[in-house]
Amino acid sequence: MPRIALSLVVLGLLSILFTLVLVMGDATLPGRIPPLAAALLAGLGGVSLVAGLWLLEPKGRKLSVQ
Repeated sequence: MPRIALSLVVLGLLSILFTLVLVMGDATLPGRIPPLAAALLAGLGGVSLVAGLWLLEPKGRKLSVQ
Protein backbone atom coordinates (compact mmCIF):
# COMPACT_ATOMS: atom_id res chain seq x y z
CA MET A 1 0.00 0.00 0.00
CA PRO A 2 1.41 3.38 -0.97
CA ARG A 3 1.38 4.97 2.49
CA ILE A 4 3.69 7.85 1.63
CA ALA A 5 1.66 8.89 -1.39
CA LEU A 6 -1.63 8.74 0.48
CA SER A 7 -0.18 10.63 3.43
CA LEU A 8 1.05 13.35 1.05
CA VAL A 9 -2.43 13.65 -0.44
CA VAL A 10 -4.03 13.86 3.01
CA LEU A 11 -1.43 16.40 4.15
CA GLY A 12 -2.12 18.51 1.08
CA LEU A 13 -5.87 18.44 1.57
CA LEU A 14 -5.60 19.26 5.28
CA SER A 15 -3.21 22.15 4.75
CA ILE A 16 -5.44 23.66 2.06
CA LEU A 17 -8.45 23.22 4.34
CA PHE A 18 -6.54 24.81 7.23
CA THR A 19 -5.59 27.75 4.99
CA LEU A 20 -9.24 28.18 4.03
CA VAL A 21 -10.26 28.18 7.70
CA LEU A 22 -7.56 30.76 8.47
CA VAL A 23 -8.65 33.09 5.70
CA MET A 24 -12.37 32.71 6.37
CA GLY A 25 -11.88 33.09 10.13
CA ASP A 26 -10.13 36.47 9.87
CA ALA A 27 -6.86 35.05 11.19
CA THR A 28 -4.95 37.07 8.60
CA LEU A 29 -5.99 40.41 10.05
CA PRO A 30 -3.12 42.74 10.97
CA GLY A 31 -1.35 41.55 14.09
CA ARG A 32 -2.23 37.89 13.67
CA ILE A 33 -0.92 35.43 11.07
CA PRO A 34 0.82 37.19 8.16
CA PRO A 35 -0.71 36.64 4.70
CA LEU A 36 2.66 35.29 3.49
CA ALA A 37 2.38 32.41 5.97
CA ALA A 38 -1.09 31.58 4.67
CA ALA A 39 0.18 31.72 1.08
CA LEU A 40 3.12 29.45 1.91
CA LEU A 41 0.80 27.00 3.66
CA ALA A 42 -1.48 26.88 0.62
CA GLY A 43 1.52 26.43 -1.67
CA LEU A 44 2.85 23.60 0.48
CA GLY A 45 -0.56 21.96 0.36
CA GLY A 46 -0.72 22.20 -3.40
CA VAL A 47 2.77 20.78 -3.89
CA SER A 48 2.08 17.99 -1.44
CA LEU A 49 -1.21 17.12 -3.14
CA VAL A 50 0.33 17.03 -6.62
CA ALA A 51 3.33 15.00 -5.44
CA GLY A 52 1.10 12.45 -3.71
CA LEU A 53 -1.13 12.06 -6.74
CA TRP A 54 1.94 11.75 -8.98
CA LEU A 55 3.24 8.94 -6.78
CA LEU A 56 -0.12 7.16 -6.95
CA GLU A 57 -0.20 7.23 -10.73
CA PRO A 58 0.53 3.83 -12.23
CA LYS A 59 3.84 3.63 -14.05
CA GLY A 60 4.85 1.37 -16.90
CA ARG A 61 1.38 0.66 -18.24
CA LYS A 62 0.64 2.17 -21.62
CA LEU A 63 -2.92 2.46 -22.80
CA SER A 64 -3.58 1.06 -26.23
CA VAL A 65 -5.61 3.31 -28.48
CA GLN A 66 -7.95 1.42 -30.77
